Amino acid sequence: MRTLKNAVDQGNVHHAYLFVGSRGTGKTSMAKILASALNASGGPSSSFSADDPVVQAIANGSSMDVVEMDAASHNGVDDIRELIDSVALAPTTGGWKVYILDEAHMITTQGWNAFLKTLEEPPPNTVFVLATTEANKVLPTVADRCHRFDFRRPTVEQLSQAVRRAADAEKIEIGDDAIAMIARSATGSFRDALGTLEQLVTYSGTNVKAEDVQAVLGVADFEHLLATADAVATGDRRGVLLAVGELADSGRDMTSFARDFAAHVRNLLVARTLGEAPPSVGLTAEQSERLVAQAQTFTPERTAQTLDLLSGMIQSARGGGEPRLLLELALFKAARPEDDSDPGSLIARIEALESRPAGAAPSAPAPAPAPAPTPVSAVEPAPEPAPEFSDPGPEPEAEPEPEAEPASAPEPVAAATAPTATEAPILEVVEASWDRAVGTLMEESPSLAAVLENSKPLRVEGRALILGFPQSASFYKKNAEQSDKREMILNHLTNATGFRFSLQTETIPDAEFNPALAASEGNGIDRDELVEKLKEEFDATEVARTAE
Repeated sequence: MRTLKNAVDQGNVHHAYLFVGSRGTGKTSMAKILASALNASGGPSSSFSADDPVVQAIANGSSMDVVEMDAASHNGVDDIRELIDSVALAPTTGGWKVYILDEAHMITTQGWNAFLKTLEEPPPNTVFVLATTEANKVLPTVADRCHRFDFRRPTVEQLSQAVRRAADAEKIEIGDDAIAMIARSATGSFRDALGTLEQLVTYSGTNVKAEDVQAVLGVADFEHLLATADAVATGDRRGVLLAVGELADSGRDMTSFARDFAAHVRNLLVARTLGEAPPSVGLTAEQSERLVAQAQTFTPERTAQTLDLLSGMIQSARGGGEPRLLLELALFKAARPEDDSDPGSLIARIEALESRPAGAAPSAPAPAPAPAPTPVSAVEPAPEPAPEFSDPGPEPEAEPEPEAEPASAPEPVAAATAPTATEAPILEVVEASWDRAVGTLMEESPSLAAVLENSKPLRVEGRALILGFPQSASFYKKNAEQSDKREMILNHLTNATGFRFSLQTETIPDAEFNPALAASEGNGIDRDELVEKLKEEFDATEVARTAE
């Protein structure tokens, strides 16, 4: 790191450093490199020699001036007190004493409180390096006294370079494809990558082949990944099952293959988006070309759905499911997502429709939209408009058009029954759908169905539907104005009409709500006729009201 290098060369070394990063990213190794630079023969120097005896002693752990402590197992107050006592001792070689506390976040609060004063004001030529994978667990009072360095996970390309350097130094013959598999399996850890290389040397000697890596790690062969992806892309379910069967016959782990295949599909998405395979995927030049070619057969939607299926398979396998069955099912669905009943398969169906040629699209006649906005004129086959359309030139085909219009006259009403999201239906369509909305609402809530039965649509204003309630139905009007009940009514009206309204209410006279009833009431007998009828039927006499 440039900052540490300059600090050593300029003699401006801080007394405490906090190294933060995931496992295997080189935190402890960097702490030992810092200790080597400070204690190199001839004084602190960032360009020290690896053959320096002091540096070699630090590397093999025999140096008395570099103390490495595992804070995960030595995190109590007593352990910290022993550390404090040793800090008081001067360096044996006259250089620097370096204390490396690995997993520093495991130190207890009491231990940190005992150590805080020493950490803040250590003796001269003393450096503390705190390495941790969880910086959020380090006390803020401790982190504030340290210079922090974040170690990022290495890329596949960086891991490949590290493995290649180690192999060359140890005279190990290994191909680029094998190194790429090692780098991908290391998942961002230098330690895992170098440990795998060491394991492979034990397994196969100094000549490591790709088959050896597959046997030791159980990782998927790139050719097998390509073949499986081809089967998924072409909808070859037989090929998918044969690929899984081949895995089972070779004794490979199904869950591990699912992870490798998910990474491959993800690389397909990256290659399709960028138009090339970036170095981070860790493939050879030939493999990168084949990846880019295959990426054109995977749409982003197909890629996303395949990744969702593989992710679900991995989670189910962790829960105790049968890995082979789960993998077969996931790849089976990925190969033909349009056959699945899951709602997510709708994307695949839409994608398939959009990819078809649009040759069958223009099935409707082109002149039909012109007379549609004026359906009333279709009923009037006036002969005058014919000469107007024939002005550009005598066309005998223009005359039969008025005869075809009456047949298409109902089309505006039919089109209104399926309104778009931005065009509200006309009032007649709402009235035609009214009984359907009442019927479906009756099945869910008879009381709310009574609200619609005691109201009627008055008009449509923009996106608002105005319902009219008679004066005698104020109870139903209040129910319709309650938010929860209004929402339920709107849902059924939306399902019936295909349009999402906002709802408004109005009170109208009873006679306007039901004109027929008002007419029958108007045709009844008046008071004088009623009195005469009572006299006749009951032999009654009329008594005049007297004032008291």
